[in-house]
Amino acid sequence: MKLFLSLCIIATLLIASPGFAQISLGTTGNLLAVGNYNVSQGSSDLGTVVQLEANGTILVDEGNPVKFFFNQSDKNLEGVTDWMLSGYNDSDWENGVSGVGYNSIQTTSVLDTDDQGAIYTRYERFNLPNASATSSLTIRIDYDDGVIVWLNEVEVLRANMVTAEAVPNWNWGSSENHESTNQPGPDPTRWAAPVSNLFGVGEDNPENTIIDYTFDVVFDPTAVEPAGKLTTSWGSIKANY
Repeated sequence: MKLFLSLCIIATLLIASPGFAQISLGTTGNLLAVGNYNVSQGSSDLGTVVQLEANGTILVDEGNPVKFFFNQSDKNLEGVTDWMLSGYNDSDWENGVSGVGYNSIQTTSVLDTDDQGAIYTRYERFNLPNASATSSLTIRIDYDDGVIVWLNEVEVLRANMVTAEAVPNWNWGSSENHESTNQPGPDPTRWAAPVSNLFGVGEDNPENTIIDYTFDVVFDPTAVEPAGKLTTSWGSIKANY
């Protein structure tokens, strides 16, 4: 009986913990989504630029088309928990190119209104014909102040400063807000900046650094179906600053 109860508890933890979720990759229509969060609504700068690479091929880069939502007190995504999912309707979001922000690393600029909590970004879907032979991807991020990144509806990483209901803190990156390189785009030299990849709680990523992180993926031809099996409720991601 004790063995049965122990197995039940372990099974429950495995199901409940997103840390055990596999990050799946398909040959077509893969979706990268990024939440870019301010340390405070009156913060002087905000922005994220992402580069995603597989087997030496750049899949997502600065200047790529994006749909974005600029989250402010009077125009926000309060209560919306599925904006990073494949089936979400982003037709009323703004069109731009990566990166989106202000007073920071932006190519697409938004206003500094002293009332901005976050920028939510859905990148143009990318294809990878040799996805079945791909076991890992490398993501590079230049950002201020905090980020959460999803690929095909599964969380890849987050900065420590970002917390939200029902979303675990993976203790990745900085325990405080991170400062970007402050190089507005487009900037072809961006990824030559110094690299930081700190994982310890209480450590602060140095300013003017790029985060470089390699993570495992598995091939799944159904990974990006609109109502696919990877759909997960992560709770409210609204920036409550």
